[in-house]
Amino acid sequence: MKMLNKKGFTLVELLSVIVILSVVVLIATNAVVPMMNDAKKQVLATEANKFMLAAQNLYVKNQASGTVCYSYSEVIDSGLIEKNDDSYTGSFLIESNGEGKYSYKIWLSNGVNLVDGKSPDVSSQDVIDSALEASTTCGN
Repeated sequence: MKMLNKKGFTLVELLSVIVILSVVVLIATNAVVPMMNDAKKQVLATEANKFMLAAQNLYVKNQASGTVCYSYSEVIDSGLIEKNDDSYTGSFLIESNGEGKYSYKIWLSNGVNLVDGKSPDVSSQDVIDSALEASTTCGN
C-alpha cells in the first residue's frame, strides 16, 4: 500500500489564516487612521506658528506700521521661510495699536485642514477639517 504525502495546508486552513489577518488589519487601520489625522492637524498648527513668526519678521524688516496683511506667497517670497507646497493658501494679519502692542491672526489651509483666524500659538485643537482654501486677504 502506498502512503499519501500529507505535507502542506488544506484550503480551510489557508482561508482561516486569511480571515484572521484581515480582521487584524481592520482593527489596526481603525486605530492608526485617527492618529494620522491628528498628526496632520499638529503639523498644520506648527506650520501656522512658523509662518506667523516669519510674517512678524517681515513686518519688522519692512519697517511697517499700523495694520498689515501678508499673503502666504508674500511670506514665502520674502525668503524668511522656505516652503514649496502648492497646496497651502492663507494670510497673516498684524495689527499695531501704536503703543507697541500687536495682535496677530492666522488663516492657513493645506487643502485638507484649516486654521481660520486664530491667534498665534495655534494648537491642533484650533485646526478644523475643511477642504476650503484659507483666505488670502486676511479673512475677507
